[in-house]
Amino acid sequence: MESLGKKLKEARLARKLDFSQISRETNISGRYLEALEQEDFSVFPGEPYLLGFLRNYAEYLGLNSNELLSMYKNLRIQEAPIPLKDLMPRRPITDRFLSGTGLFRFLAFVLILAIAVALVWGGISLGKWAFTLTETSAMAVDSRQPVDHNITEAGFRDRVYIDDTLTVHTEAGIYRISIEETAPSLRLDTPTGPRIVDLGQDLSIDLSGDDIPDVRIFVEDLFKNDPSRGADIHVTTGGEFIGEAPSDDLDSSDAEGDVVIADNADSTTRGGQLVLFEGGSAYPVTMTATFRGYCLFRFEADRTNREERYYQKSEQLTVQANNGIRIWASNGNSVKIQIVAGGKTVDLALSRPGEVIVRDLKWIRDEETGRFKFMVLEID
Repeated sequence: MESLGKKLKEARLARKLDFSQISRETNISGRYLEALEQEDFSVFPGEPYLLGFLRNYAEYLGLNSNELLSMYKNLRIQEAPIPLKDLMPRRPITDRFLSGTGLFRFLAFVLILAIAVALVWGGISLGKWAFTLTETSAMAVDSRQPVDHNITEAGFRDRVYIDDTLTVHTEAGIYRISIEETAPSLRLDTPTGPRIVDLGQDLSIDLSGDDIPDVRIFVEDLFKNDPSRGADIHVTTGGEFIGEAPSDDLDSSDAEGDVVIADNADSTTRGGQLVLFEGGSAYPVTMTATFRGYCLFRFEADRTNREERYYQKSEQLTVQANNGIRIWASNGNSVKIQIVAGGKTVDLALSRPGEVIVRDLKWIRDEETGRFKFMVLEID
């Protein structure tokens, strides 16, 4: 029977093709093409990559991809070792139970079964009491008591939950803010009425009624579909943020918080981070992925709604998020990314052909300037 690697090699040589040309046209690294022909499957990072590359390579050469995939699976089955127990003749069941260790195990099983039946019939009331006690203890452990957080001018950064309170100390007095909801937005009960803050946004509140903000609350993270996991917030008080006028070197659009494209936004991310946009607020973003070849692609918007599947050439994917998106691709060069925020659009180049990439695309607040940067972070 003709081998998988031989069939690929003969088809390639019949068409007078070399690995470099095929790599350019299929976005599959040359070393993976050569490994397929040599049936050296150890070089692939995982079987999903191997199956995808094999299918693309077979279709490129005009071969039946399903037939080659079946050949690969049969080959792996042949390589799998046969369990030792399947090679040894099985003894009759009577021999196993009525002699040596088998007889001892059988008697032990009967004894244990008899004890279990006696416990069930004689101790059912005790069992119910124990279950009730255990359940009550578990509820006591899982229940969380509301926490009152004291906030001074030193600032506060922590995770808060429903029914927690923020006791804010200002020059004008002491005020209490209650956490009513943490999903899908942070809902607060303040002395001036209910307030809502979305992910990646901040809110300044005048607690004393003198038209000067006394506290600022910024939502760094929350889980839109799970209020039990709380929300990460950053609270500041004092005069460092009160009534700050924009500096003279900022134009009117910057003062209003409009998004601008960063100077290096058209660069390729390599070994670090890249800034795409800057703005006064964390604007919702839209990512459009256009696929130029076969690719296993995964995305996760705002730490929820994770999806993963194989995409073919010319397919397109659109994802929207309030704060950020994590992406994962088996072949970074086969997907073209476009990001839109605040009416501005940037094209993003990811990586070399055949390279597996993981990137975080998200807004991060610059503590020095108070402005937001939409960054591309390389994840190991």
